[in-house]
Amino acid sequence: MGALTTLSRAILGFGGRDLRDERLVRAVYAFRATFYLLAWGTTSGLIILLNDAVLNKYDFPYPIAVSATGPLVSWIIAAVLVVTNRVKLEKTLTIREWLLTVFPIGFFTAVTYAAGNQLYLYLSVSFIQMMKSLSPCVVFAMLVMAKLDTPTKPKVVSVAMMTVGMGVACATEETFTALGMTLMIIGEGAESMRMVLFQNFLDNRGFGLLEGLFYTCPANLFFLAIGVAIFEEREISLRGDLEIVRQNPWPFIAVSVLGFLVLITTLGVIKTCGSLTFKAAGQLRNIAIILIGVIFMGEKTTFLQLFGYGVNVLGFAYYQMTKADEDVRKLAEAEGGTGDESEQKLLDSPRSSVSNGSDGATEFHKL
Repeated sequence: MGALTTLSRAILGFGGRDLRDERLVRAVYAFRATFYLLAWGTTSGLIILLNDAVLNKYDFPYPIAVSATGPLVSWIIAAVLVVTNRVKLEKTLTIREWLLTVFPIGFFTAVTYAAGNQLYLYLSVSFIQMMKSLSPCVVFAMLVMAKLDTPTKPKVVSVAMMTVGMGVACATEETFTALGMTLMIIGEGAESMRMVLFQNFLDNRGFGLLEGLFYTCPANLFFLAIGVAIFEEREISLRGDLEIVRQNPWPFIAVSVLGFLVLITTLGVIKTCGSLTFKAAGQLRNIAIILIGVIFMGEKTTFLQLFGYGVNVLGFAYYQMTKADEDVRKLAEAEGGTGDESEQKLLDSPRSSVSNGSDGATEFHKL
């Protein structure tokens, strides 16, 4: 029972200093990574399908406005928790620091959301998910250039497998438009920059998840609001399409709540596993969405596409195995440290996300 209690507290982020066994560290890392990956995969998959329904079925073709609902609700929740002292801001940013570190994240997040939702007006859901297989190579290259990752042979091979596999799957896709492809390239480029900046922000600054939302969501909203004002506000007013929201409020409420859950679990995945694992996990989620499209939405697939999916899954599994072993061993094998010191550094690693707080209250505030 004592071991189970220690493990449970570690998974929740409490009592990290009680852990001195690398096997227990591995278990905590695996549990936390699995929780955030599953939570993110579920919520992000649901919001993709719901966004498609809102934009097309409910005839509300304003992707930037729909994108803004998630950051809006997220910031309201984070601000309320901060104001009521349920979440304590352990770290603060000056205006200059916020403009230099958070503002660029807000810009690339806004571009990612706007371009990503715009795609559903031009391409099928399945094809969009297939094309997103191109992003792991971009993210990996940016992480290496930013010196946030090391290009070992196993990681290069696994990323190449994921991208080639999904590239093969895309080769037989019939639906294609130049505008849709342009939006995809813009969105994936912005997403890659967003992930690199997010990982640097969380790792170097040591922010908790809700702290991260509190600081980043206003920047997201700023740029999305500009996009709505320039591209969508006039048409919404002329067509009187706010009436659609009044008549069908629940899909829009659901998109807003899912937007918050996607943002918080995204930060959890990046903080626990890193941005490339986040992108790699997205490939598995995309496969699930494609299968849903084939089974329930009548979309067609081919043997070559299925073969590509299989190669992608193998690449993802290989990457995850390599990255997990590297993350767990890296600090434990650090040169010049004692056994206990290396293990404690491992527990404090942003990758393991096992906190070293001495009491539960501190850890809750840092959530």
